[in-house]
Amino acid sequence: MLSPMFAGRTSLLAFLLLAAPRALVAQDPSLSKARRIDKLVVRYEKLGYLNGAILVADRGQVIYEKGVGYANFSSHTPNTPRTRFDIASITKQFAAALALQQAAEGRVSLHAHVSDYLPWYRKDTGSRMTIEQLLHHTSGLPGDFDSPEFNATAVAAVHSEPEEFSKKFCQPALVSEPGTKWECSNCGYDLIGLILERVTGLAFDDLLHQRLLDPLGMNDTGMDRNDLAQLGGATGYLRHAGPRYTIGPYMDRSHVFSAGGMYSTVEDLYKWNKALSSQEFFSKELRDQIFAPGLNNWAYGWFVTKIPTGQPGAGNTLAETRGDMPENFFAWTLRYPERGAVIIVLRNVYGSTEGLEQNIQAILFDAEPRLPSRSAKDIAAQIWLAPARFISANPVAGAALALLIGAAIWLLLRRRRRV
Repeated sequence: MLSPMFAGRTSLLAFLLLAAPRALVAQDPSLSKARRIDKLVVRYEKLGYLNGAILVADRGQVIYEKGVGYANFSSHTPNTPRTRFDIASITKQFAAALALQQAAEGRVSLHAHVSDYLPWYRKDTGSRMTIEQLLHHTSGLPGDFDSPEFNATAVAAVHSEPEEFSKKFCQPALVSEPGTKWECSNCGYDLIGLILERVTGLAFDDLLHQRLLDPLGMNDTGMDRNDLAQLGGATGYLRHAGPRYTIGPYMDRSHVFSAGGMYSTVEDLYKWNKALSSQEFFSKELRDQIFAPGLNNWAYGWFVTKIPTGQPGAGNTLAETRGDMPENFFAWTLRYPERGAVIIVLRNVYGSTEGLEQNIQAILFDAEPRLPSRSAKDIAAQIWLAPARFISANPVAGAALALLIGAAIWLLLRRRRRV
């Protein structure tokens, strides 16, 4: 009950509240987060720290998605949320899920050994490594993240079919007793793909589509057969100070196979992440298995940890995987299952990330991001690039300037000699 003295003011206040509901009544927290994320993304784009596509979901809803920069710099084809990018090691999530499906249906035993499925594999080591150990990176195979076969080298550019490649490169001596030590092994996941092909009678690509991609409507996802650009996908670039960009070195995707040979989009990867949060596609038992961490916090295609004290969202579960295709593509998916959130960033320019994903995480958990600044290397490069670009655009004036500088230097040296 209000006195007559305040009645007029109350009516005016009620009118203002009704007239401006967005500003005063129904503030949308997700809209506020989206604006903050976009401000951050624009900053990264302006500094040349982001070229790709991004999607952020919170509380089970997409709150932000955007393409940034170019899929191809020569043709000025823009990146969009539906642009296809190579996703490298994020492929392991799909290979692991397929293996667990086959295990649940009795076609594969996780406790069986590599030699049980691949008769050509050397018996002294293949009879000791289990399928589960391959999936968990605890098979005893040496870490090969830095090996030439999986890097921007001439060796990696040579075409090789998966079985041919595995026979040649993926039968080394073990560096540890199986089950005792974690070592990231691309070869181990290549073997998983070959085992899946043998037990199902299907090519890995066909199995991937039949069991995962087609049912989920992931129509812009598949295996890169060295034809991503021809399919309209992004071209991989290497970032240099300035920034400047050069096309990334060629790497044959065939032998990367089930360890890192897939392409996808941020929108398709969001469909995949929704499936991993729903009982409609995977059973609760299988989903729990996928995200159960083993040695080094590695589960089945995911690192699963708790956000450390002192960071935004401390104590929340974080499941993440990075996909690294050297000097070409970089992908990162971060899931926060307790709040139904996910950050997906796909890049076709390989270089510094400058903490973008961590800054978006800060915004999700209502903390302040740390805005990046222009690097000293970029500033120095711009100082040198400015005259070079002027000379390139104005060859006559550039030649005259060069002659003047040369003459000035000659006169200076001549005077010093006289002194």
